[in-house]
Amino acid sequence: MTTRRWPILLIFVLSGAAGLVYEVVWARQLVLVFGNTTQAVSTILTGFFGGMAIGSWLGGRLADRVRRPLRLYGILEVVLVVIVLLTPVTFRFIHEVYRGAFGSLESVPQVLALVRFGLALLALAPATVLMGATLPTLTRYLSRDSGHLSSAFGRLYAANTVGAILGAAAAGLILIELLGLTGTLVVGSACSGVAGATALLLDRQQRPAAATLPPGAPSDALVDPGWSGRAADGPRPQLALGVAFVSGFTSLAYQVLWTRLLASGTGNSTYVFTLILTVFLVGLAIGAVLFTVLRSRIRHTVNLLAQAQVVLAVFAVVGLVTVISRPVDIPYQAGRIDGLIGVLALRVTLVVLPATIVMGLSFPAASALVAGRDGRVATSAGLLLAANTIGAIVGTFAVPFFVIPAVGSPNAVAFIALVNASLGILLALRGGIVERLVRSVAAAGAGVAIVLVVSLVAGGVLQDPSVAHIVAGQGTVFASREDEIASVQAGAVDGVRQLWVTGTSMTLLTVDAKLMPILPLMLRPQSKTALTVAFGMGSAFRAAVIAGLQTDAVELVPSVPTMFGYYYPDAGAILANPAGHVIIADGRNHVELTDRRYDIVVTDPPPPIESSGVSVISSLEYYRAGRARLAPGGVMMQWVPYGQTVDEFRAHVRTFYDIYRFVTILRGPGGYGFYMLGSDEPMAFTDTGMRAALARPGVLADVSSAYDSPAKTVDGWVSLIPRLTWISGDQVSAFAGSGPLITDDRPLPEYFLLRHAFGAWSPQVSPVSLAAAGFPFR
Repeated sequence: MTTRRWPILLIFVLSGAAGLVYEVVWARQLVLVFGNTTQAVSTILTGFFGGMAIGSWLGGRLADRVRRPLRLYGILEVVLVVIVLLTPVTFRFIHEVYRGAFGSLESVPQVLALVRFGLALLALAPATVLMGATLPTLTRYLSRDSGHLSSAFGRLYAANTVGAILGAAAAGLILIELLGLTGTLVVGSACSGVAGATALLLDRQQRPAAATLPPGAPSDALVDPGWSGRAADGPRPQLALGVAFVSGFTSLAYQVLWTRLLASGTGNSTYVFTLILTVFLVGLAIGAVLFTVLRSRIRHTVNLLAQAQVVLAVFAVVGLVTVISRPVDIPYQAGRIDGLIGVLALRVTLVVLPATIVMGLSFPAASALVAGRDGRVATSAGLLLAANTIGAIVGTFAVPFFVIPAVGSPNAVAFIALVNASLGILLALRGGIVERLVRSVAAAGAGVAIVLVVSLVAGGVLQDPSVAHIVAGQGTVFASREDEIASVQAGAVDGVRQLWVTGTSMTLLTVDAKLMPILPLMLRPQSKTALTVAFGMGSAFRAAVIAGLQTDAVELVPSVPTMFGYYYPDAGAILANPAGHVIIADGRNHVELTDRRYDIVVTDPPPPIESSGVSVISSLEYYRAGRARLAPGGVMMQWVPYGQTVDEFRAHVRTFYDIYRFVTILRGPGGYGFYMLGSDEPMAFTDTGMRAALARPGVLADVSSAYDSPAKTVDGWVSLIPRLTWISGDQVSAFAGSGPLITDDRPLPEYFLLRHAFGAWSPQVSPVSLAAAGFPFR
């Protein structure tokens, strides 16, 4: 009985889909544990890839020792289902352990980073080790000898990548919105379960034939006419592992850089990231399929790999110069992705697809060189995959922490291209290519690529797309910085000062921001401490410090507070004031893990309201954590900007009201959104309270200094504030109604595609639409 190839490839498509579903869901869930900083995200990815690398190595060695590798694969998938379904419990345990360590280690970030790494590895290793073992195990089953390793590896890699495309698209576009993170995880585990059960069934059907095959026997189904079994340049295991390592490093580096650069100015929608990831995987799949088609014609594998590195470097630089660095008007509109995706899809396709096709072709090609002696097929495949995964781990650390802060993202792309071109030269000159002409052509091409890249960098041709977009829009850039989190610019358009993060305008010097800590202070004039989550231009932090409050400000992006001085001339004095303290950390993480208590907690989520990750500071769990951080009688203020439908606004109000017994909602006098104020004790804007807050030195002058301030005197503000109050008490409950809540498991603001396309129509929030709903402004 011969091995049936297509059922095996189909179950590995399911396995690939499950793997991407797990990666998407786990990354989101662990960000809630460790925070959304680059350090935390890198820790999560290291834990994920580290487990995969260990699994690839161990799985390969184990698969070479069993007589029924298909049964082993089936067992791996079935056990994986159990572990995956237990991960929510595991993550809760990890969260409690991290919470216990945070208080004592917050002042020692290096040690805290090691704790994160250990906990991430502990949380992910049981599942990722099993996942990493699946590819070498099936490679062993399909090839049985080293002469067919490349054939089996290429087909399985292509099938797994096709599955990854399906998993990424399904999770990002459909499943999370429809089922939530937990439901999506269950779907992924179902895919693993079907794959494992099918493998066990196929193994049982083929058991008699399999038992008669010696360990080194070839499978007839994998023998292709015209395939000589090995490339003409023969096995080169060390060279293959080196190429696999560099491939993993550069592919992850490009993915990080392209995501950052192409997402600039798009509002950071989760659908933008899904699009980039999907196109990236499509390119890898096309390249892997091309390898399986062209495999029988490849006689000089090293030459192919050298040329692929050169072509990849050229594609990366050409995409950077012709697409990324050229400004384009991206038609972003709140709550709409059709025009945005239309323009972005073309840019992503032009930049990402050609390069990833080359990546997808070259990595499995390296498997033609890794094959060792017969009987060690799975070990060889496992080593190749482990080397590639270790390279990916290095890429996730080196690029965001060292390369980007040192040279910026555009130049970082050029740097990675230099790595590819240099490897091309090394392969051409030292890779053992016998034919002089072939060797010379490959080396010359790599040399030209290096000269091209160096010339572009030296000539200052490469430009941050955020800066290019601002300048093209007749704006002025005062300063531009890029750190491990984002690219940040301070500047002005038509004389109006703005702050851009990843190409998206964050805020203006509006009265709405200045009032954020002052409104709670009017409700609790005796307040002494405050916390502001998200620094922005520094308006809320500055207002709180001026009001005499001991104020902590938590900001995720390190470069944002450095722009403070471009908006306020007294920024240096405010930062030097002992009453103020700026903390560079994830706001959600700080609120959950700190042991400090505050009289006032202010949260100003970065716009737009549907940007990726924004739900972690506007969810039920976040509001519950905020309430735990409040001193008795304290007030939490949550800013909710315009840019959503009435039904979506109801969900925000409903979620906030579910936590706080007393809620009052005011409209911003600047017309940019709403203040949701919540407390466990009654609140009321009294004449005494408002005047006491405004009487604090500097408060009246600060709130009245905004260009859009509607009042300039104490009497004017005392008269205005009650008129800004929109709903309170029972009115809040009536407006919120019944319906879904925004939770960590169901981040509704970020996932709206199905709701907008097929759900009941709801108008955009405006004074007219709210009046039509029965809740007019005063």
